[in-house]
Order: sequence, then C-alpha cells, then structure tokens
Amino acid sequence: MNEQVLRDLYASRGYAAQKAEDAVSAVRALESWLDADEETLETVGIPQIRDHIRSLMQQGGNTPDTLLALARYFYLTGRNEIYVYFTSLLGGVGVVESISERLGTLEDPDKVHALIDAITKPPLGSDPTEYLAFTRTLMERLEQNLPESTVRCALAGNHHKIPAQEFEDDIKLYQLSDSMDDFLRAQHAQQVETLQHHCDTNTVWYEQVITQDVVDFVAANQEIQSAVRVGDTLYTTKIPYDPAHYLAETDETKRRYYACHCPFVREAILRGEPNISSNWCYCSGGFVKYPYEVILGRELRVELLQSALKGDPVCRFAIHLDSAEVM
Repeated sequence: MNEQVLRDLYASRGYAAQKAEDAVSAVRALESWLDADEETLETVGIPQIRDHIRSLMQQGGNTPDTLLALARYFYLTGRNEIYVYFTSLLGGVGVVESISERLGTLEDPDKVHALIDAITKPPLGSDPTEYLAFTRTLMERLEQNLPESTVRCALAGNHHKIPAQEFEDDIKLYQLSDSMDDFLRAQHAQQVETLQHHCDTNTVWYEQVITQDVVDFVAANQEIQSAVRVGDTLYTTKIPYDPAHYLAETDETKRRYYACHCPFVREAILRGEPNISSNWCYCSGGFVKYPYEVILGRELRVELLQSALKGDPVCRFAIHLDSAEVM
C-alpha cells in the first residue's frame, strides 16, 4: 500500500490527522482482506471490491468515510475503473434525504414523511441494481399522491448539495462577458480545455475517462458542458456518464446505459426493467440548472426534453430564464 499518497491528500485538504489515519486503516483493512485470496491493491478487480463492501455492510463498516477513503486511494493510484465503480456507489448519497426536505417545503411535511420514510432504502454501499425497486416505488408513491408539477419541482433541486462557491469562476466569467451568448461560448471553450487536459494526462474527470474522441465530441456541440440560448431558453445536453464507451457503442440500449448518470435508475436501462417514471430525471434537471441559478441569482424553471431513461439517446433539458415554475 502506498500510504503516503493518501496522507498527502488528506493533509492538503486540511483534514485532521485522525481522519487521515482512519482512511489509511480502511485501505489497510482491504489489503489484509485481499491477502486471503492472494490478491493485491494493484490487481484487485471490481468483483472482489464488491465482495469486500458486502463484508463491510455485514459488519456495519460501510460508512461514508470508509468508502470515500477507498475511492480516493484508487483514484490516487491510477486504478480508474475501481474509482469509477466507487463513484456509482457514492453518487446518490444524501439525494433522497434532500428530495424529502425540498418536498417538505412544498407539501405538508408529515405527509411527505409518510410517503417516503415507509420505503426501505438500500444501505450505503449497495450495488446500483439494488436501488431499482426503491426508486420505482418512490416515484409511484409520489406520483399517485401529489400533483405532477409538485413532484417535478421537488426533484429539480440541488440534491447533490454542491456549494455555490464552486461556480465563482463562472460568475466572474459571466460578469466579464458582453452577453449571455458570449458567456456560454467562453464557458464551453473552458470546459473543452479542461477535458483536453484530462485526456492528455490520462486522469479521470469526475467519474469519467476522457479520450480524444470524447474531447472532440464535446467540442462539436456547445450544448454539452455549456448551453445554447434561444430567446429566453437555454438548451443543454449532459455529457454521457461513460462517454468513451458511449461513442464506441452501436447497440442503442447500451448507448442509453452509458449516457445515464443516475445510480438510482441506470441499471434499469440495461435490464429493461423495472419501468421507472422519467419524471425522476428532473433530479438531473436540477443539477444542470443549478450553475445558472447561482450565476443569475434566482431559481429557474427546467423542462425535461429527452432522457436515456425514457428511451432517448441523450439527456437534454431546457432551462427557462423567464420563470421559476417547474414544468
């Protein structure tokens, strides 16, 4: 185990020494667990990682800090495929709780808790396939008991709790731009430059492996990683979750699977079941509109145009600048 890379990361982020020690211990525990199968941190595959996480769940050791420590270690040591797998396990942390909280501002909180809390949520670290029945049941209960506009509005929030400070550079760029159109073009150019850097350095960008084909794909469409304005509406298309495989794939179902970012539903695309309402994708709509809400200082209205979950090849949204009501 390369302890130093993990210790250096925790130190650079200002974490307490004990937190760094706990992170190292989590990776050491995995290393010891692998010894029994004559595997190492350098050779382990996703099936063994899955088994180790099941072991942690049985022992109550599947804490966010433990899973994050493991994810960070594999990122730092260049095991990109293992790191990406961990992002699929951690990508939904806190999302349902945030949806419940936002919904409680739109409806009677007691009614909201009765609708959501009665559904057993898979424990942290569960494989994404184990979230499918939960998500279907959640959407069925919400849509059967609440107006569709309320469900969409509740879903379309900043449920990943991204700090507004993350977009300070975008705010400055917007303020320096002569128009929204100029800003969007400059924003897109910066994003392409960032992707090119990750391609050239063979580093993961968020949960995505970036190839030159991916960079060229994004560069050719300003809607991806930015938006195009038509009147009072911004049109934006999400970069595929696994863009390299998306571009290489010819099977339509698998392309949709590679397009979808959401750990709560993407396995349903590949399996063909269960049928989950595409209104769930308003959660993704909340994610794509949030940067522009921060830039403009007001809540915006988002409309789902296309989504991989409902059979489209991409996930595409309209962000309306003239109203805060969610369609």
